[in-house]
Amino acid sequence: MKLLEHHRRVLSALNENSQPYGEYCAHFKTISHEAGMPDIREVRRITRHLARRGLAEYHRALFTDDGDLAGAGYCITPAGRNLISQGA
Repeated sequence: MKLLEHHRRVLSALNENSQPYGEYCAHFKTISHEAGMPDIREVRRITRHLARRGLAEYHRALFTDDGDLAGAGYCITPAGRNLISQGA
């Protein structure tokens, strides 16, 4: 599977800032900053597209290490990690 450049940048940001299975997730602002893409609307659209393809997944009711509610976010899936390691 080949990714467009912007999609690869978002998936790479998820790879660097999240862990599979909801162990550690990132919100759109973090993904946007790490991908170097200031348009959060575009990052949101791409992240949701990656989730529909099984490369990212959404998790809600996330908590900080201190037990405080942290909202919702996205994390990379094993399939996403595999694709990015292949140099998508």
